[in-house]
Amino acid sequence: MTIDVLSPGAQTTVQDAGRLGYFRDGVAPAGPQDPPAFRLANALAGNGPTPGLFAQAPDRGAAGLEMTMQGPRLRFATAMRIAVTGADMQPTLDGVPMPMWTSVEVPADAVLEFKVARTGLRAYLAVAGGIDVPVVMGSRATCLVARLGGFAGRVLRAGDRLATGLPAAPGGTRALAPAFRGSFPAEPALRVLPGPQDHLFTEESVAAFFASPWKMSPVSNRMGFRFDGPALSFKERAAEVVRDSGSDPSNIVDDMIPLGGIQIAGGKQAIIMGVEAPSVGGYAKIGTVISADFGVLGQMRPGQSARFLRVSSNEAEAARRSMEDGIDRAIRSLEAGAPAGEETGA
Repeated sequence: MTIDVLSPGAQTTVQDAGRLGYFRDGVAPAGPQDPPAFRLANALAGNGPTPGLFAQAPDRGAAGLEMTMQGPRLRFATAMRIAVTGADMQPTLDGVPMPMWTSVEVPADAVLEFKVARTGLRAYLAVAGGIDVPVVMGSRATCLVARLGGFAGRVLRAGDRLATGLPAAPGGTRALAPAFRGSFPAEPALRVLPGPQDHLFTEESVAAFFASPWKMSPVSNRMGFRFDGPALSFKERAAEVVRDSGSDPSNIVDDMIPLGGIQIAGGKQAIIMGVEAPSVGGYAKIGTVISADFGVLGQMRPGQSARFLRVSSNEAEAARRSMEDGIDRAIRSLEAGAPAGEETGA
């Protein structure tokens, strides 16, 4: 059971839920930049449960494809069940529009093709049985910056052939109700937990950070999302701090970087750490985007603006629980056989 890559798209990689336990050694988790969309694609395809990015689960779930901006052109050697979620890349199957957020039975020799995304940035393709690539450090996820995992540690190229596993569940068409599908707001609000170095910024700069719109730069990727906004200033530092960390006021002695951490390099640009972020860095971090909003961040397009919304740790945890509950309800709706457009009870 194989899939041939006829054309690779802009950036297509093999991902599972991401690898855990190696960030302290400098190896990023990788995985999908929009975890909810990826997890729901696997559920639609009939694969087993896919853990969240931070879930301490040794089984990282079935591997699928993350497609950025424009998806690939693929030929299926055998009949397969697939599902596509996330950004609307207008998929077609043998030239006929294919529904998203729905499981589809693909016949042998069929060609699946994607166009440029008209909403969102990243789409996900799941196949029943998952993409079969070697497990590296407990995961099949591609980490491009480290060149490991996935398909030879790189983006897909024309001529690649992907093997797939055996389906774990019977076939049948299933669709997610609109209430469970992703949305792509024009100016999203990204919830931010202040710190760990917000105390190094002037009070006026912290206020400006949360009050102003920030525009995503084209120089953004899975390692870091760069945003342009107002210049931020820092409090005066003691001489010994300058000696130990560097002359730039945004410099700190290198410390751990959380996923979603917002570095302010030189006070001129906000850089939000993505799923391939380095584990340590030497810029002050004014806040951290909460995990429940990773999917929103992952679907933002260059040139799009966002605002940062201050939240507490309790609110961040409540948002995470709400996200997980929504995913659980969506999967239960599929298991209950809810028709497309309908929603089962919680």
